[in-house]
Amino acid sequence: MKTRYVIFIFAAAFIAQSTVLRYVAVNGVSPNLVLCLVIVFAFLYDEPYGIALGAVFGVLLDLNFGMYVGVSGISFMCAAVAMGQLKKYLNHELALPAMVGGLMGSILNNTVYWGIYKIAGVPHSLAYILKMQPTSIVYNVVLVIALHLILRRGVIRHRKDLYYKGSFREARGLKL
Repeated sequence: MKTRYVIFIFAAAFIAQSTVLRYVAVNGVSPNLVLCLVIVFAFLYDEPYGIALGAVFGVLLDLNFGMYVGVSGISFMCAAVAMGQLKKYLNHELALPAMVGGLMGSILNNTVYWGIYKIAGVPHSLAYILKMQPTSIVYNVVLVIALHLILRRGVIRHRKDLYYKGSFREARGLKL
């Protein structure tokens, strides 16, 4: 996928995150669309879109809505690095491994985010965070699966691949 399209997708997600998604909040928890994009891009593509744009848009989220600058960027980068390692062991073209990635990425992001705030001296207890965790995880996993199904169309299977069934867009013009 071209870099300008990826930046446009992240910018649209940032705008939606800060405007529209707060209206679908349940018990004060809304889905984190930027995190879901970080997870999906790190899981699907070999390019470092998830790490780089996760850091940039995480800092932008912190500048606009956070107490400290850089916490979201660090937690998004941790989730992207974990997804990059996870895709080595799972088939990143299927929806079930994407669900596992969404689950693990959401838990890791929320834990790192809480840990950095705890080190900084914010008095939120672990019980307070765990109370919101199930809703946050369900929202994020559903969004990761939906985004994965939409964005995996750009992943091209090669004809010489052992598992090639022709279901994805074929690679036209590739010299095999």
